Amino acid sequence: MKLSNTLGLTVAATLVTFAVANNGGESTKPVTGTVTGTVMFEGEKKPEIKPLKISAEQSKGCCAEGDDMNTVDRSLVINDKGGIANVVVTLEAKGAKVEIPEKPFEFDQRNCRFEPHVTIVPAGSTVKFLNSDQVSHNIHTYAAKNDGENQTVAPGGDLMYKLEKAEAVKVACDIHPWMVGWVYVTDGTHWGLSGADGAFELKDVPPGDYRLTIWHEKLGRAKAEVSVGADGSSKPVAVKMGAKKKGGGRRRR
Repeated sequence: MKLSNTLGLTVAATLVTFAVANNGGESTKPVTGTVTGTVMFEGEKKPEIKPLKISAEQSKGCCAEGDDMNTVDRSLVINDKGGIANVVVTLEAKGAKVEIPEKPFEFDQRNCRFEPHVTIVPAGSTVKFLNSDQVSHNIHTYAAKNDGENQTVAPGGDLMYKLEKAEAVKVACDIHPWMVGWVYVTDGTHWGLSGADGAFELKDVPPGDYRLTIWHEKLGRAKAEVSVGADGSSKPVAVKMGAKKKGGGRRRR
């Protein structure tokens, strides 16, 4: 199975294995389901997210000659219907085992932007930071539980970074200060990333009752409950997240 992680697409943990029953020498695949849902903005007015401030001098070499810089700030992307993109959704299923892939997850720097903006990896994984640009970047990670990095990556170069502990790691480039991305390290067994419409899905979830852990870089954290029936069925999950209220609190449903 594949693991994809790009803006506008949902991501599901497909590195999970389960015990397989043996009946008379024949293997039986266990019943699993797909947890689906949407993350919507809750509030009287959507926050105004202004374009990134990028000067012509700062952006030299970031794009091909004649191309304009993409100045969209992806720290909070909400569509016309209120769907929130780039929200991480995870759960933990007892008895499930996550296999850490030998091949590292790739996190690119392209046109002086991190691609994808948010990537999800299981704890213990290695991330390969690429530089597909014609200018140097530096990888500056802001981690509380994992070792930090602050190294220059030349054009065409890369940097390997192992992440052992679960946390959201901010990644920045000090050379190009508008560049920010996130590596969300999870100790869950299933995970997904909301797309441009706020929709997400977590595949291959065994029957049971679960608590979803939900994270967004600007809106913080939320929780939700979901049940997967013995036949693999589940009801779509509706999640609402709101901006901070004055005084530091958050809107909660």
